[in-house]
Amino acid sequence: MIDRRKLLQLGLKGGVATATMPLWMRLAGASAYAQSSSSYKAIVCITLFGGNDGNNMIVPLTSATYQQYATLRQGLALSQSALLPVQDLTTGAAYGFHPSLKNVSSLFTQGYASVIANCGPMDQPLTKTLLQENSSLLPQIFGSHPVSIAQWESATTGSAPSTGWGGRIADQISSLSGVLPPVLSVSGVGTFTVGASTQPVTMMQSAIGGAALPSGLLDPTNDIAVIDESSANEIIQHAAALRVSTMQMQNVLTESQTAGSTLKTTFPTSALGQNLQTIAEVINGRSVVGASRQLFYCSTGGYDTHGSQLATHASLLSDFDSSVGAFVAALQEIGMLQNVLILTLSDFGRTMQSNSNAGSDHAWGNHQLVLGGGLTGKRLIGSLPDFDLGGSQDYTGQGVWIPGIATQQIAGAAASWLGLGSSQIANIFPNLSAFSSSTFTL
Repeated sequence: MIDRRKLLQLGLKGGVATATMPLWMRLAGASAYAQSSSSYKAIVCITLFGGNDGNNMIVPLTSATYQQYATLRQGLALSQSALLPVQDLTTGAAYGFHPSLKNVSSLFTQGYASVIANCGPMDQPLTKTLLQENSSLLPQIFGSHPVSIAQWESATTGSAPSTGWGGRIADQISSLSGVLPPVLSVSGVGTFTVGASTQPVTMMQSAIGGAALPSGLLDPTNDIAVIDESSANEIIQHAAALRVSTMQMQNVLTESQTAGSTLKTTFPTSALGQNLQTIAEVINGRSVVGASRQLFYCSTGGYDTHGSQLATHASLLSDFDSSVGAFVAALQEIGMLQNVLILTLSDFGRTMQSNSNAGSDHAWGNHQLVLGGGLTGKRLIGSLPDFDLGGSQDYTGQGVWIPGIATQQIAGAAASWLGLGSSQIANIFPNLSAFSSSTFTL
């Protein structure tokens, strides 16, 4: 008797009619929907396009250091009383989260979140002296939005990386991702998602709550594609095969969204909130896919705050906080928070010094959040830069912090958490050995 996973694989690879898929999936595996695997793990990457201002996301609360911060930030400084106080589990140091990050602050205090401080793309540990002697050590096309995003999402410093670190991890775990590729995206094909031998599934609108094709067109569309697969014209043949495969994969995703019990958690109606709800639903219905390892990609924009930063940033972080707060609550609801690691990425940090438009400009080192995953939370991993304008950690004299932690260290730690071995990690991140703390852990 053929098992359910093989039946799914045959359906996806052999061209089973899309219209019949939901029926035979239910008949083949109705009891499987309630199953859960303690070995399941997933990484969720949330990219904040534009360059999130980490300097205002987390602020030191000790009197002397806060005063340094306030003096340098001037009109961008958040008042000490408005910050949400937290304490580092390891050092006991006091910090304050941005007042919009109420859920994140609470999750940090509960031990479900940590901050990775002053991190960014670099190929070796760097100092200001080294950079002054050799500017080629900077990431290529320094300060460019698209290049910087690609560098963060690839964990490299090149200007045109061909693969992302999520995709390269996916190359290593393709046998563990069930009937779909390992990377699923609700935000298109970002650099993060592209592997050397694996490609992501980008969820179509019909699989993420948007308008699907009218039901009367599903069967004809699929039937035409199946016929076209036998066309003598190779272009038509390949296009049809892709169409059939895509429709079938989208049906698997749609089925997985409704496979588990209905989530009780209410998500924000924003694009980010709805996208994270989709990811939560797919994780909840993971038995349909049959995966034990998955990666998810999600992005949101607007963080390029060159002007009127305080109000804009507060609004952006409020949406981020409510969306991530709901996502974590949903994972707790289905008992999967320990199994899902959530990481933020962004183009770069922003200058400590404000500009003439009540905003800040492109910088380098930034602070990122890591949540869930059964990690040891309530930590500030690494250290905030010294708030010394023009000092040894300031590359330009405007508060452009030289990173203390490299992107590949973060990505390597995520790969290790996912269960990859040291040789696999070394293959994915060949430059990781340049860092003495290459065994960086989350």
